Amino acid sequence: MSDNAVKHLVAMFATIICVLAYLAGYFSGQLDWWWTVFSVLIIYGGIYRLMSK
Repeated sequence: MSDNAVKHLVAMFATIICVLAYLAGYFSGQLDWWWTVFSVLIIYGGIYRLMSK
C-alpha cells in the first residue's frame, strides 16, 4: 500500500472512532450512564493499534 493510501485509511478510521465516541457520549449523557466513560479506554486502544501498524 502506498503512503498516501495508508494516510487516508488512518484518517478514515480516526474519523469513525471520533464519531462513535461522540455518539456514545451523547447518548450516555442523556441516559445518565456514567460508567460509559470506560469506553475511552477502548477508543484509546483502537487509536493506538492504528498508529502502531
